Amino acid sequence: MNTKIIFENSDFLVLNKPAGVLVHPTAANEPDTLVDWFLEKYPEANKMSWPDKSRAGIVHRLDKDTSGLILLAKNPETLIKLQEKFKNHEIKKTYWALVCGSTPQKDKIEISIVRDKDKDMMKVQEATYSWTRGTVREAVTEYKTLKYYRFNEQNLSLVEVSPKTGRMHQIRVHLKYAGFPLVGDQLYQTKISNLISKELGINRQFLHAVKLEFDEFKFDSDLTDDLKKILSILK
Repeated sequence: MNTKIIFENSDFLVLNKPAGVLVHPTAANEPDTLVDWFLEKYPEANKMSWPDKSRAGIVHRLDKDTSGLILLAKNPETLIKLQEKFKNHEIKKTYWALVCGSTPQKDKIEISIVRDKDKDMMKVQEATYSWTRGTVREAVTEYKTLKYYRFNEQNLSLVEVSPKTGRMHQIRVHLKYAGFPLVGDQLYQTKISNLISKELGINRQFLHAVKLEFDEFKFDSDLTDDLKKILSILK
């Protein structure tokens, strides 16, 4: 697993997660997850009393095909403290995403997200009724536009995204709802985004966690080579 440690102390570590790596096992019990890597590299963690051993060390998630910065706790006490910081919005995450369409200079998307059980994916929930299936979760995403591109007669935008809540697939679902699906996204694609993704030769969402900030700490991560290659094509 090509995982690079950006920072480490006695309580936590910050990693640069590559695309294609699951953070923790799902119901399918997949091997070679970030949890497997963590427990192998830090064998003493196997003896600790984690709230959920299958998610040992995991403070927050990144989707399998999202790359970039992720925070892991090295002990259960730190895990609880850092998760509480996330809950209280004391940890700031920033992403770069390449999307289809011309985005506003800046915008905020505020709409709840619920799991679409029929399709095993997430969706926005514009209204909630007594018969609404699944747990509806408030979700807020802010973004600003960094650069506009034109590719094969289609407009593209590079945006910096700051999620204010941490719902599953939040950035991908919110931006698609706003009319700006992520380039390369295989799950939340549209006809146009699928066509552009094929023309650019990318088969994973262009989404990278570039910044992670809390307390006195601030971490940065460069785009991965595959994403840099996409931007070089667009120049």
